[in-house]
Amino acid sequence: MPSRTGILTAVHLANIAKTLSATRPYALSTLYLQFHPQVAANVSCPRALGRFVASVYQSSVTWLGSEVDLRIVTGSLRPNGASFESFANRARPTTADYLFYDYALSSSGAGGERCLAERYPGVKVVELDTLPVDRVSLPPDLDKQLQTYRNVVLGGTFDRIHAGHKVLLTQAVLLATERVVVGVTDGGMIKSKKLHELILPAAHRIEHVKEFLEDVDPFLRYEVVPILDPFGPTATDPNMDLIVVSTETARGGAKVNELRAQNGLNQLEVHTIELLDDESTVEDKEDKISSSNQRMDLLGTRLRPRRPAPAHIPPKPYIIGMIGGIAAGKSKMLERFRELGAGVVDCDKIGHQLYEPGEECYEQVVATFGREILAPDGKINRRALGAIVFADRAKLDRLNEIMWKAIAKRANEEIRTLHEQHGKQVVVMEAAVMLQAGWHKNCHEVWSCIVPREEAIRRLMERNQFEEREAVRRVDAQPSSNEEMVQHSDIVFCTLWSYEYSQQQAERAWSILQQEMKLKL
Repeated sequence: MPSRTGILTAVHLANIAKTLSATRPYALSTLYLQFHPQVAANVSCPRALGRFVASVYQSSVTWLGSEVDLRIVTGSLRPNGASFESFANRARPTTADYLFYDYALSSSGAGGERCLAERYPGVKVVELDTLPVDRVSLPPDLDKQLQTYRNVVLGGTFDRIHAGHKVLLTQAVLLATERVVVGVTDGGMIKSKKLHELILPAAHRIEHVKEFLEDVDPFLRYEVVPILDPFGPTATDPNMDLIVVSTETARGGAKVNELRAQNGLNQLEVHTIELLDDESTVEDKEDKISSSNQRMDLLGTRLRPRRPAPAHIPPKPYIIGMIGGIAAGKSKMLERFRELGAGVVDCDKIGHQLYEPGEECYEQVVATFGREILAPDGKINRRALGAIVFADRAKLDRLNEIMWKAIAKRANEEIRTLHEQHGKQVVVMEAAVMLQAGWHKNCHEVWSCIVPREEAIRRLMERNQFEEREAVRRVDAQPSSNEEMVQHSDIVFCTLWSYEYSQQQAERAWSILQQEMKLKL
């Protein structure tokens, strides 16, 4: 669906739910809500509408749908931004498909709306209501606290900007008169976050924050910087007056002031924002609007557009490489896809089979590493073999060279059999060493299954009765980290929550694939 942008000029704020809902039929991607100049003339300062802005963002999914990115242009409340000429001179949005008004244009005598129409040639003009423009209707709960500050600071992860972020950032904007400084967490600070492997790179998050701030109020100066500790620039910048925190991070504001006192800096006023409740939350998710919930929504969906098939791989069967850490739930996920109709190839199982007497690998491995690796029954003693190869990197590389080539050959044979004899159009090939062996290059795409390190350790201790030290050793010895696997993945699953939630992820991914394959056909 093409991206569509709308700009709504509103004067009847008491009717905002009705007004925003009326834009739904236009299938917008982005909607800018700006305030008619008469609104600015009837409020004492932009901060007066702080509570209104927060309530609109909280209910925006209900009124607009989750697919619309709403941006409330509070800069239209400032003296230098409260005119249609100023609206037309803003750098963003660069294009618009619709100009919406919540009043009858015939009631607007000045005709300033023409500036916007001229700014966006070919734009469609839509009157969402027939009320006159001169009857300004403000929300009943205007903010009473109207103090503002020259320099405002705040921090956060800001992964995939959502309504909670928009409230936090916009409140900072409404409180500031000159400068807003935003610290965007990176490095070790994001490691404790749920599904931190799916968090966007800091450079992307910084750019998204900058874009949002410049969209909602281009009249302030913004500094958006990465931070590697809880304090960032608040530890050293003397030109700060107020810090904005959420109820979750309120203690952080106090810590900042403790450090500033130690460094001989002024104390910051602390402004606390209530977290927004998630009106669409379900079991397994947090009750608040959060990036964690958004990352959970990414599970079982495409993280990037489907890529063209590599030229050296036949289009059929469609091969999916499945990777995942120890105790991450790969086996159960493979069962799910087998039940949904996929063929399954287990490369780890193939590797075990190839060590058996009579197999080609058996002879090669014995010839390379000596008969001392054999057990009394003639089978390869994998513990004895492991003691040799894990003590000598060159010998490990030689073993991998023998085994990986043979496993790939047998896996390809099984894939052909599943397709030609069993009619499987999709085959999922699972291998712990897929990335190291380079087998992912022979797949149409890669899916991964992850759980946090602590959960993998707990599962090994519970399932395999390992001592904690042994469980930790096994988890830390894995060939690929969660981060590396996610970087190579088109779709990611996480089995940290309920059985039903894992099942939903599998079914979602399978549905996406089936739909895409039908469209291709």
